[in-house]
Amino acid sequence: MMDFWAKGLENHRKEKIKKLALLISLLIILITIIVLIIVYIFNIQFRNWCDKHILGKEILQEDTREIEIDGDENPQVYAFDKYICLFRRKTIEFYNKVGTKVGEIETNINNAKFASAGRYLAICEQDGKEFYLIDGKEKVYENEVDGTISQINVSRSGFVSVVLSNNSYKSIVSVYNKEGKEIFKTNLVTSRVVDVSISQDSQYLAIAEVDISGILTKSTIQIVSIELAQTKPAEAIVYKYEVPEGKLIINVEYQEKQKLICMYNDSIEVLQEQKSSELVGFENRKTTFMTIELNNRIAILEEKTTGEYTSDTYVNIINPENKREIQYITNGVVKSLHTSNKRIAINTGSELHIISTNGFLVKKYISSTEINDIVMTDSLVGVIYRDKIQIINL
Repeated sequence: MMDFWAKGLENHRKEKIKKLALLISLLIILITIIVLIIVYIFNIQFRNWCDKHILGKEILQEDTREIEIDGDENPQVYAFDKYICLFRRKTIEFYNKVGTKVGEIETNINNAKFASAGRYLAICEQDGKEFYLIDGKEKVYENEVDGTISQINVSRSGFVSVVLSNNSYKSIVSVYNKEGKEIFKTNLVTSRVVDVSISQDSQYLAIAEVDISGILTKSTIQIVSIELAQTKPAEAIVYKYEVPEGKLIINVEYQEKQKLICMYNDSIEVLQEQKSSELVGFENRKTTFMTIELNNRIAILEEKTTGEYTSDTYVNIINPENKREIQYITNGVVKSLHTSNKRIAINTGSELHIISTNGFLVKKYISSTEINDIVMTDSLVGVIYRDKIQIINL
């Protein structure tokens, strides 16, 4: 009987030891993972090594799918949602992530200008009269305006804004709902529209304009209520921001929570609830590229000399909500910058660094020849050469 109880206690003790050993092993694994994550975040050399050798983020040109094109045709290339589009011979052709043609739409357009948001694509004739709204691969409507189109914009809800001019006005801004009905129009006699943006919830339209009729150039931003434009047009302009003298408005972009990001000649500011505050100034910065066309982020590229003939490029990504800034560093000089909602593509000529708005590398593409141009969405990138487009899936 004594042997039986002794054996039971021994088994119980062994079981406890096994559980303790398992717990210790799990804790060691957890601590190791946490340490590796911290080192990955803060140690650039270790992060680069992991990205290449463990996470497989580096890809070669020959490892990607391609779309063949005729360089002599000089087709226009655009990307939106999950498609790469070729525009040639008045036709939009849609290609998926593996380079297969999945649809096409015929138009009356010769020289196209594009804008997109979510699944919507707006396309117009540059300096022409016709424009189209497309949902996925299907045409929603086509329309014709009385004037010459210089800009087009579309929201995630399918509202389209068109900037045009005629003999009577410097600029005219018209807004159409997703059925193609015009719901708002404003005529600017002395001002020229620089840019327009529709808020993500399609409640507001921002019109950035510059008046050069006086001695001093004057910039103004009008905020239009799209709802009031449909019900009480006379009350549609709910706010007009007079930009301080000496500042020239260049670009505007609505981001989350109805924040209007405004790019000026000397700074980037956020206009919200009728108050403007500076996010970053350009003074004392060797800025090469900048963009506000991201989802709740802005990006500024700075070139910093590292030697007599060498330099690095710092990608500064700023959150307009809290002004927190993070950096991504790449060797060499950046030749072009491209963005989608949550992705930033940095072209150095033979390399393409695609990073997230959190500052981490998503893909590094190594090209065997010089990269001509890039189109991108959050889910894919098209690297354009004279006779083909290489597709990078993200």
